[in-house]
Amino acid sequence: MISARAYAKLNLSLRVGPRRPDGFHELDSIVQTIELADRISFVQGGTGLRVESPFPPREDLVYRAAQAILAEKRAKVGVRITVEKNIPTGAGLGGGSSDAACVLVLLDRLIPPRLRSDRLAELAAAIGADVPLFLRGGRVRMQGKGERLTFIPPGAEGAFLLVIPPIHCDTAAVYRRYDEIHPGGKDSPPRLGENDLEEAALSLYPDLVPYRAATASAGGDYWGMSGSGATFFAAFADPDRARAAGEYLRHTLPEARIEVCAPTEVGCKEQEVG
Repeated sequence: MISARAYAKLNLSLRVGPRRPDGFHELDSIVQTIELADRISFVQGGTGLRVESPFPPREDLVYRAAQAILAEKRAKVGVRITVEKNIPTGAGLGGGSSDAACVLVLLDRLIPPRLRSDRLAELAAAIGADVPLFLRGGRVRMQGKGERLTFIPPGAEGAFLLVIPPIHCDTAAVYRRYDEIHPGGKDSPPRLGENDLEEAALSLYPDLVPYRAATASAGGDYWGMSGSGATFFAAFADPDRARAAGEYLRHTLPEARIEVCAPTEVGCKEQEVG
């Protein structure tokens, strides 16, 4: 058995440009993978593809990723994949995309021949716009609809404080509201902590407001919202300050999930072989 950690991401900044002819928006985002992770286990044997996850196959990016790479390699091997979710859904943390990328990376290693990196990236992009960035992870500038990636050096952040409300944000609905508010999009480079979707998310989900306020007052070097919500984060150079702020927020926001996570340099990390 092979086990791996599929890491979450934070959009440290997010500029949303005009809608493209293909229906996607032009994006410009600084993304950082973080230690919050799902666990994915792989066992070879038997026949066919079996995926044990909380989602039905047609909606499951893990299932689609496994199907894609098995078809690409014309592999007849049996594979069982088990997904243990720890990254919340509807939180702007990219858990489903990370899981899919991890499946692509690990199955590519397990089943010869190895694919070229550009072909693996093409398979990832066909599954979802966020999937390619997790093939490598670390700190990335993501542009276009997510397919143009520039890997950049690590930042000064030692830890990120995450405030995850008990609220599920619908990505498509947030983008629709954004288009209503800003039909032409924006085009200037965003600052760290700036997210064009925040206004739309708060408009649709006003119960997010107190969590935003709590994050803003946590004392981070900068703070913002990740993706289309609902997670807010504060960045700290000093991990001890992040942990202290997290302990305080666990008492003041008992209904929220509070996490303190270090940045990672990879999107997927193999854990053990047995």
